[in-house]
Formats: sequence, structure tokens, C-alpha cells
Amino acid sequence: MTTAPRTARNTGATSGKGRDVAAALRIGVIGGSIAGCAAAVAGSRAGADVTVYERSGAELQDRGFGIVIPPPLHAELVGSGYLDTAMPTAPVGTRVWLTREPGGRSARELARQPSPVTPCNWGLLWRSLRASAGTVRYLRGQPVASVRADTAGRAVITSARGEEPYDVVVGADGHASATRQSLAPGLRPEPAPYLVWRGAIPLGALAGHPRELDLLRGAWVTLGFPGGHGIFYLIPGGPQDGDGSTGPGNRLLAYAVYGRPPEGAEPGP
Repeated sequence: MTTAPRTARNTGATSGKGRDVAAALRIGVIGGSIAGCAAAVAGSRAGADVTVYERSGAELQDRGFGIVIPPPLHAELVGSGYLDTAMPTAPVGTRVWLTREPGGRSARELARQPSPVTPCNWGLLWRSLRASAGTVRYLRGQPVASVRADTAGRAVITSARGEEPYDVVVGADGHASATRQSLAPGLRPEPAPYLVWRGAIPLGALAGHPRELDLLRGAWVTLGFPGGHGIFYLIPGGPQDGDGSTGPGNRLLAYAVYGRPPEGAEPGP
């Protein structure tokens, strides 16, 4: 995050006692995903004038990946109004650890432990945060080229719209962060020595595996294998999934499989 000294600007408006009222703090948020929308909610609630720049022109609410929130944090986000109480979740209270049977394709259970989590649909979570941001300006398809400080000490965002000065800039723009380059020129993220494959598939894919499906209805599952592991859990489907409802019957199987790529292999797109 970059900040500039706050300067009061006369808007021509006065309070009941005749005092000038300063214009709202201007906040620019780079990145309109989960963190960016949460920052926009906080800024808007503080009375700031907030603009969000999102590089993607796609419909973010249609992304059906899974995201797991600790129950106390979920309760805090709902209680503070960041998330709508009606946003569907798929809470479970148990974690099950599995491994493959030696020489076979079936799995055996290694451990079972109390481990409550609140799995969410990434797209529905984004939709709820975006709604909580209210009238915040959300500029879709607007990648930010750079962030710099001007001679007055304000933070300036450059995009296809031109240059816009802000009192505060929040960087929520991921690994290729323009904000990071402003704060720490030359700093580059180092890739981890593993890859993760993420996605979500309809429960129909498990139609021939009733035992596994029954396990997933009450637990989230970690499956270990040589060189990595996979995490599997159910999440609510969105309006475009299953029967189109948001009821408990509309579920997707979310997965994240971690592993090392083959020696010498380059990650694909």
C-alpha cells in the first residue's frame, strides 16, 4: 500500500456550523479480486471515494474454484457485514487423511481429526464482497501500467484511462504487482518448486463412487501420494451449476492437487 499526505480540499460544502468539509479521501485499489473487493468495502465504509482497477474483462463471479475459510473468520466477516448471511457455504467438521494402498488403486484411511472449515465457492464469495462494496467504481478490463508518486506526494495510477491521483493506493494485484514495483523496484517473486492444479467438477463425476461421495459430505479429504498431495472438498454450486439453485443439493467437488513437475519440464499455460 502506498499513501500520500492527506490534504483537505474545499468542496464548497459547509457543515451546520459553517466549517468547510474536506473532500473524501481518494483510494485506488489495484486488483478487483477477493482482497481488492474487501479493501474496497473497508474504504467505502470509512467514507472514502474508492476506485477499483481489475485487469480481467471476464465475469469473475463465474469462477467456480473452492476456497476454505476458518469458521471464526467467516463468522467475523458475516457479523461485520462484509459477507451476506445468505451466501451459501458447505461447512464440515472433520479432516480425513488417505493414502493409496500399496500396489493398488484404492485408498486406505491414515487418520481422522476434528478440523472444522467453511468451504466456499470463490465466485459466490467474490459476488458477496462486490455487492457489499456498493457504489464503489469497479473498472473491469483496466490493467494498471504503473504506480508512481507525483511532485505533490500523491500516488498516481496510470492505465488506459490516463493518469489518476489518489491519496492511498492499495496493491491487490497478485504476482505481477505494479504496486510492488513502485515500493520495491526490481523485486521479483521466486516460483515455488511445485505446481498446483485447481478446479471444481460436478458431483456427477462421482456417480460411480458412492463411498467417496458419502465421505466428502461430512469431511474434507487430504490424499497423499509420492511427490505430493491432493485436497478435496465440496463447495456450493453457483447459479450456473447443477440445478441452478443455491440449496444444499447443488454442490461441486473442489480439488487442489500439489506436486512437483517432471524433471526438466516447463509449466504449460
